[in-house]
Amino acid sequence: MVRFTHPQLFYLFIPFIIFLIWNVISLKRIKKNLDAIAIGKIRNFLLNRILFSRIHLKSFLIILGTIFLIIASVGPQIGTKLTELKRMGVDVVILLDTSTSMDAVDVKPSRIEKAKYELSRLINNLKGDRIGLVVFAGSAHLHMPLTTDYAAAKLFLNSINTQMVTNKGTDLSAAMSLALDNIASENDKYKVLILVSDGEDHQGKALELAAEAKDKRITIHTLGVGTPAGGPIPVFDKQGNQAFKKDNSGKIVTTMVNDGILNEIAMITGGKYIRVENQANAIGPLLSELENMDKRELKSHVFSQYEDRYYVFLILAGLCFLLEFVIPTRSGKEIVWEGRFSK
Repeated sequence: MVRFTHPQLFYLFIPFIIFLIWNVISLKRIKKNLDAIAIGKIRNFLLNRILFSRIHLKSFLIILGTIFLIIASVGPQIGTKLTELKRMGVDVVILLDTSTSMDAVDVKPSRIEKAKYELSRLINNLKGDRIGLVVFAGSAHLHMPLTTDYAAAKLFLNSINTQMVTNKGTDLSAAMSLALDNIASENDKYKVLILVSDGEDHQGKALELAAEAKDKRITIHTLGVGTPAGGPIPVFDKQGNQAFKKDNSGKIVTTMVNDGILNEIAMITGGKYIRVENQANAIGPLLSELENMDKRELKSHVFSQYEDRYYVFLILAGLCFLLEFVIPTRSGKEIVWEGRFSK
Protein backbone atom coordinates (compact mmCIF):
# COMPACT_ATOMS: atom_id res chain seq x y z
CA MET A 1 0.00 0.00 0.00
CA VAL A 2 1.20 3.50 -0.82
CA ARG A 3 0.38 6.81 0.85
CA PHE A 4 1.84 10.31 0.62
CA THR A 5 2.98 12.70 3.34
CA HIS A 6 2.13 15.86 1.37
CA PRO A 7 -0.45 14.84 -1.28
CA GLN A 8 -1.35 18.49 -1.91
CA LEU A 9 1.97 18.88 -3.73
CA PHE A 10 0.58 16.78 -6.57
CA TYR A 11 -0.89 20.09 -7.78
CA LEU A 12 2.64 20.94 -8.94
CA PHE A 13 1.92 18.73 -11.93
CA ILE A 14 -0.59 21.32 -13.20
CA PRO A 15 1.95 24.09 -14.01
CA PHE A 16 4.38 21.38 -15.15
CA ILE A 17 1.91 20.02 -17.72
CA ILE A 18 1.11 23.57 -18.88
CA PHE A 19 4.85 24.15 -19.40
CA LEU A 20 5.15 20.90 -21.39
CA ILE A 21 2.31 21.93 -23.70
CA TRP A 22 3.90 25.34 -24.25
CA ASN A 23 7.26 23.65 -24.89
CA VAL A 24 5.79 21.29 -27.53
CA ILE A 25 4.21 24.24 -29.34
CA SER A 26 7.51 26.13 -29.24
CA LEU A 27 9.45 23.14 -30.61
CA LYS A 28 7.09 22.86 -33.57
CA ARG A 29 7.66 26.54 -34.32
CA ILE A 30 11.45 26.09 -34.09
CA LYS A 31 11.35 23.03 -36.38
CA LYS A 32 9.33 24.99 -38.90
CA ASN A 33 11.88 27.80 -38.83
CA LEU A 34 14.76 25.33 -39.31
CA ASP A 35 13.04 23.75 -42.28
CA ALA A 36 12.76 27.19 -43.82
CA ILE A 37 16.51 27.90 -43.62
CA ALA A 38 17.38 25.74 -46.59
CA ILE A 39 16.50 22.53 -48.34
CA GLY A 40 18.11 19.17 -48.87
CA LYS A 41 21.88 18.82 -48.59
CA ILE A 42 22.44 22.47 -47.76
CA ARG A 43 20.36 22.24 -44.57
CA ASN A 44 22.09 18.98 -43.60
CA PHE A 45 25.48 20.60 -44.13
CA LEU A 46 24.64 23.67 -42.08
CA LEU A 47 23.32 21.60 -39.18
CA ASN A 48 25.62 18.60 -39.47
CA ARG A 49 27.34 19.15 -36.09
CA ILE A 50 24.04 19.22 -34.16
CA LEU A 51 22.74 15.86 -32.83
CA PHE A 52 19.00 16.36 -32.63
CA SER A 53 18.49 12.88 -31.16
CA ARG A 54 20.72 13.87 -28.22
CA ILE A 55 18.77 17.10 -27.76
CA HIS A 56 15.54 15.09 -27.61
CA LEU A 57 17.13 12.69 -25.11
CA LYS A 58 18.29 15.57 -22.88
CA SER A 59 14.79 17.09 -22.97
CA PHE A 60 13.31 13.72 -22.03
CA LEU A 61 15.74 13.39 -19.09
CA ILE A 62 14.84 16.86 -17.80
CA ILE A 63 11.13 16.02 -17.98
CA LEU A 64 11.64 12.65 -16.29
CA GLY A 65 13.86 14.17 -13.58
CA THR A 66 11.27 16.85 -12.85
CA ILE A 67 8.56 14.20 -12.54
CA PHE A 68 10.72 12.23 -10.07
CA LEU A 69 11.41 15.45 -8.14
CA ILE A 70 7.69 16.23 -7.75
CA ILE A 71 6.97 12.65 -6.64
CA ALA A 72 9.77 12.91 -4.06
CA SER A 73 8.31 16.19 -2.76
CA VAL A 74 4.90 14.62 -2.01
CA GLY A 75 6.65 12.18 0.33
CA PRO A 76 5.72 8.68 -0.86
CA GLN A 77 5.56 6.06 1.88
CA ILE A 78 5.64 2.52 0.59
CA GLY A 79 5.39 -0.74 2.49
CA THR A 80 5.78 -1.22 6.23
CA LYS A 81 8.50 -1.86 8.73
CA LEU A 82 8.43 -3.23 12.28
CA THR A 83 9.28 -0.81 15.08
CA GLU A 84 9.69 -1.59 18.76
CA LEU A 85 8.38 1.04 21.16
CA LYS A 86 9.52 0.92 24.78
CA ARG A 87 7.76 3.03 27.38
CA MET A 88 8.97 3.64 30.92
CA GLY A 89 6.57 4.83 33.57
CA VAL A 90 4.11 4.02 36.35
CA ASP A 91 0.36 3.55 36.61
CA VAL A 92 -1.40 6.54 38.17
CA VAL A 93 -5.06 6.40 39.22
CA ILE A 94 -6.70 9.63 40.35
CA LEU A 95 -9.59 9.37 42.82
CA LEU A 96 -11.55 12.62 42.59
CA ASP A 97 -14.22 13.52 45.14
CA THR A 98 -17.38 14.84 43.45
CA SER A 99 -19.56 15.25 46.54
CA THR A 100 -21.46 18.52 46.96
CA SER A 101 -18.95 19.72 49.58
CA MET A 102 -16.45 20.05 46.72
CA ASP A 103 -18.54 22.99 45.47
CA ALA A 104 -17.45 25.01 48.50
CA VAL A 105 -15.90 28.34 47.57
CA ASP A 106 -13.24 28.70 50.26
CA VAL A 107 -10.88 27.78 47.42
CA LYS A 108 -11.41 29.85 44.29
CA PRO A 109 -13.29 29.42 42.04
CA SER A 110 -14.41 26.28 43.90
CA ARG A 111 -12.79 23.19 45.38
CA ILE A 112 -13.72 20.97 42.44
CA GLU A 113 -12.51 23.47 39.83
CA LYS A 114 -9.24 24.07 41.67
CA ALA A 115 -8.72 20.30 41.90
CA LYS A 116 -9.37 19.85 38.17
CA TYR A 117 -6.95 22.67 37.34
CA GLU A 118 -4.14 21.15 39.41
CA LEU A 119 -4.80 17.65 38.07
CA SER A 120 -4.70 19.00 34.52
CA ARG A 121 -1.22 20.37 35.28
CA LEU A 122 -0.26 16.96 36.60
CA ILE A 123 -1.36 15.29 33.36
CA ASN A 124 0.69 17.82 31.38
CA ASN A 125 3.79 16.67 33.24
CA LEU A 126 3.34 12.94 32.73
CA LYS A 127 5.85 11.24 30.45
CA GLY A 128 5.01 7.67 29.50
CA ASP A 129 2.86 6.97 32.57
CA ARG A 130 -0.61 5.49 32.28
CA ILE A 131 -3.40 7.40 33.98
CA GLY A 132 -6.91 6.46 35.07
CA LEU A 133 -9.79 8.34 36.72
CA VAL A 134 -12.21 7.27 39.45
CA VAL A 135 -14.99 9.63 40.58
CA PHE A 136 -16.81 9.16 43.84
CA ALA A 137 -19.32 10.63 46.23
CA GLY A 138 -21.65 8.24 48.06
CA SER A 139 -20.50 5.57 45.56
CA ALA A 140 -17.54 5.23 43.21
CA HIS A 141 -17.35 4.78 39.44
CA LEU A 142 -14.50 4.17 37.03
CA HIS A 143 -14.66 7.30 34.89
CA MET A 144 -11.70 6.44 32.65
CA PRO A 145 -9.56 3.26 32.54
CA LEU A 146 -5.77 3.43 32.42
CA THR A 147 -4.52 5.09 29.27
CA THR A 148 -1.53 6.95 27.84
CA ASP A 149 -3.78 9.23 25.78
CA TYR A 150 -3.29 12.40 27.82
CA ALA A 151 -5.51 14.50 25.56
CA ALA A 152 -8.39 12.10 26.21
CA ALA A 153 -7.57 12.10 29.93
CA LYS A 154 -7.92 15.89 30.06
CA LEU A 155 -11.25 15.71 28.22
CA PHE A 156 -12.56 13.19 30.75
CA LEU A 157 -11.21 15.31 33.62
CA ASN A 158 -12.88 18.48 32.32
CA SER A 159 -16.22 16.69 32.06
CA ILE A 160 -16.31 15.93 35.80
CA ASN A 161 -18.74 17.85 38.02
CA THR A 162 -20.43 17.37 41.38
CA GLN A 163 -23.70 16.20 39.77
CA MET A 164 -22.33 13.13 37.98
CA VAL A 165 -22.57 10.76 40.98
CA THR A 166 -26.14 10.70 42.16
CA ASN A 167 -25.49 8.96 45.49
CA LYS A 168 -24.89 11.70 48.03
CA GLY A 169 -22.21 11.60 50.70
CA THR A 170 -18.48 10.92 50.61
CA ASP A 171 -17.25 7.33 50.63
CA LEU A 172 -13.46 7.31 50.45
CA SER A 173 -13.36 3.56 50.99
CA ALA A 174 -15.56 2.84 47.94
CA ALA A 175 -13.22 4.83 45.73
CA MET A 176 -10.09 3.23 47.18
CA SER A 177 -11.52 -0.27 46.87
CA LEU A 178 -12.50 0.29 43.23
CA ALA A 179 -9.09 1.75 42.42
CA LEU A 180 -7.25 -1.14 44.08
CA ASP A 181 -9.32 -3.65 42.10
CA ASN A 182 -8.48 -1.92 38.81
CA ILE A 183 -4.81 -1.27 39.46
CA ALA A 184 -3.67 -4.35 41.35
CA SER A 185 -1.29 -6.75 39.58
CA GLU A 186 2.00 -8.55 40.06
CA ASN A 187 3.89 -5.26 39.60
CA ASP A 188 2.15 -3.22 42.28
CA LYS A 189 5.25 -1.33 43.36
CA TYR A 190 5.09 0.69 40.14
CA LYS A 191 1.57 1.93 40.89
CA VAL A 192 0.26 4.97 42.72
CA LEU A 193 -3.13 6.33 43.76
CA ILE A 194 -3.82 10.05 44.09
CA LEU A 195 -6.78 10.70 46.38
CA VAL A 196 -8.26 14.19 45.89
CA SER A 197 -10.90 15.14 48.42
CA ASP A 198 -11.84 17.53 51.22
CA GLY A 199 -11.44 14.58 53.58
CA GLU A 200 -15.00 13.88 54.69
CA ASP A 201 -15.50 10.12 55.08
CA HIS A 202 -18.95 8.84 55.91
CA GLN A 203 -18.02 5.15 55.98
CA GLY A 204 -14.77 4.94 57.97
CA LYS A 205 -13.03 2.02 56.17
CA ALA A 206 -10.45 4.12 54.36
CA LEU A 207 -7.65 3.39 56.83
CA GLU A 208 -8.14 -0.37 56.47
CA LEU A 209 -7.86 -0.07 52.70
CA ALA A 210 -4.75 2.10 53.10
CA ALA A 211 -3.15 -0.74 55.06
CA GLU A 212 -4.14 -3.15 52.28
CA ALA A 213 -2.54 -0.84 49.71
CA LYS A 214 0.64 -0.78 51.80
CA ASP A 215 0.74 -4.60 51.82
CA LYS A 216 0.49 -4.51 48.02
CA ARG A 217 3.26 -1.86 47.87
CA ILE A 218 0.90 0.69 46.34
CA THR A 219 1.58 4.29 47.33
CA ILE A 220 -1.33 6.65 47.99
CA HIS A 221 -0.73 10.39 47.78
CA THR A 222 -3.51 12.58 49.08
CA LEU A 223 -4.57 16.10 48.15
CA GLY A 224 -6.76 17.89 50.68
CA VAL A 225 -8.73 20.55 48.83
CA GLY A 226 -10.04 23.31 51.08
CA THR A 227 -9.07 25.51 54.01
CA PRO A 228 -9.16 24.85 57.77
CA ALA A 229 -11.61 27.75 58.14
CA GLY A 230 -13.88 26.13 55.57
CA GLY A 231 -16.46 27.75 53.37
CA PRO A 232 -20.15 27.65 52.40
CA ILE A 233 -21.56 25.43 49.67
CA PRO A 234 -23.41 27.37 46.97
CA VAL A 235 -26.71 26.05 45.65
CA PHE A 236 -28.80 27.35 42.75
CA ASP A 237 -32.53 27.41 42.16
CA LYS A 238 -34.22 26.76 38.81
CA GLN A 239 -33.80 30.39 37.80
CA GLY A 240 -30.05 30.23 38.45
CA ASN A 241 -30.17 32.37 41.59
CA GLN A 242 -27.41 31.52 44.07
CA ALA A 243 -27.90 30.77 47.74
CA PHE A 244 -25.93 28.69 50.24
CA LYS A 245 -26.70 25.27 51.65
CA LYS A 246 -28.32 25.37 55.09
CA ASP A 247 -28.88 22.80 57.80
CA ASN A 248 -32.25 21.89 59.37
CA SER A 249 -32.07 24.85 61.74
CA GLY A 250 -31.59 27.28 58.85
CA LYS A 251 -27.91 28.00 59.44
CA ILE A 252 -25.47 28.11 56.51
CA VAL A 253 -23.42 24.93 56.38
CA THR A 254 -19.67 25.44 56.53
CA THR A 255 -17.52 22.57 55.29
CA MET A 256 -13.87 22.29 56.34
CA VAL A 257 -11.04 20.19 54.95
CA ASN A 258 -10.30 17.12 57.08
CA ASP A 259 -6.51 17.00 57.14
CA GLY A 260 -6.39 14.19 59.67
CA ILE A 261 -7.70 11.22 57.67
CA LEU A 262 -6.04 12.28 54.41
CA ASN A 263 -2.68 12.72 56.13
CA GLU A 264 -3.02 9.34 57.86
CA ILE A 265 -3.84 7.52 54.59
CA ALA A 266 -0.74 9.01 52.99
CA MET A 267 1.48 8.15 56.00
CA ILE A 268 0.32 4.51 56.10
CA THR A 269 1.29 3.92 52.46
CA GLY A 270 4.44 6.05 52.45
CA GLY A 271 2.81 8.75 50.35
CA LYS A 272 2.69 12.53 50.66
CA TYR A 273 -0.18 14.69 51.88
CA ILE A 274 -0.58 18.12 50.29
CA ARG A 275 -3.19 20.68 51.20
CA VAL A 276 -4.49 22.48 48.11
CA GLU A 277 -5.71 25.98 48.87
CA ASN A 278 -5.36 29.12 46.76
CA GLN A 279 -1.60 28.87 46.34
CA ALA A 280 0.07 28.64 42.95
CA ASN A 281 1.82 25.41 41.97
CA ALA A 282 0.05 23.49 44.71
CA ILE A 283 1.02 20.08 43.35
CA GLY A 284 4.70 20.85 42.82
CA PRO A 285 5.81 18.41 45.59
CA LEU A 286 3.59 15.68 44.11
CA LEU A 287 5.17 16.12 40.68
CA SER A 288 8.59 15.67 42.28
CA GLU A 289 7.43 12.47 44.00
CA LEU A 290 6.17 11.00 40.72
CA GLU A 291 9.34 12.02 38.89
CA ASN A 292 11.54 10.28 41.47
CA MET A 293 9.56 7.03 41.51
CA ASP A 294 11.14 3.87 40.12
CA LYS A 295 9.99 3.40 36.55
CA ARG A 296 9.49 0.16 34.70
CA GLU A 297 8.83 -0.84 31.13
CA LEU A 298 5.06 -0.84 31.17
CA LYS A 299 4.55 -2.08 27.65
CA SER A 300 6.57 -2.89 24.61
CA HIS A 301 4.78 -2.53 21.26
CA VAL A 302 5.84 -3.98 17.97
CA PHE A 303 3.84 -2.33 15.24
CA SER A 304 3.96 -1.65 11.54
CA GLN A 305 4.32 1.77 10.08
CA TYR A 306 4.84 3.27 6.65
CA GLU A 307 8.43 3.71 5.57
CA ASP A 308 9.53 6.84 3.72
CA ARG A 309 10.71 6.16 0.17
CA TYR A 310 11.02 9.73 -1.15
CA TYR A 311 14.80 9.34 -1.35
CA VAL A 312 14.43 6.72 -4.13
CA PHE A 313 12.75 9.24 -6.40
CA LEU A 314 15.17 11.95 -5.29
CA ILE A 315 18.11 9.78 -6.37
CA LEU A 316 16.44 8.99 -9.71
CA ALA A 317 15.84 12.72 -10.28
CA GLY A 318 19.49 13.44 -9.52
CA LEU A 319 20.67 10.76 -11.97
CA CYS A 320 18.43 12.15 -14.72
CA PHE A 321 19.78 15.68 -14.25
CA LEU A 322 23.37 14.41 -14.12
CA LEU A 323 23.00 12.41 -17.35
CA GLU A 324 21.37 15.40 -19.03
CA PHE A 325 24.34 17.53 -18.04
CA VAL A 326 27.05 15.20 -19.42
CA ILE A 327 25.39 14.13 -22.69
CA PRO A 328 26.89 16.17 -25.58
CA THR A 329 24.74 17.57 -28.35
CA ARG A 330 27.49 18.21 -30.93
CA SER A 331 29.00 15.57 -33.17
CA GLY A 332 32.75 15.09 -33.47
CA LYS A 333 32.45 14.48 -37.18
CA GLU A 334 31.97 17.22 -39.71
CA ILE A 335 30.51 16.80 -43.19
CA VAL A 336 32.84 18.09 -45.92
CA TRP A 337 31.07 19.97 -48.67
CA GLU A 338 31.78 18.16 -51.94
CA GLY A 339 29.60 20.23 -54.20
CA ARG A 340 30.05 23.81 -55.27
CA PHE A 341 28.22 27.02 -54.72
CA SER A 342 26.92 28.96 -57.63
CA LYS A 343 28.20 32.48 -58.07
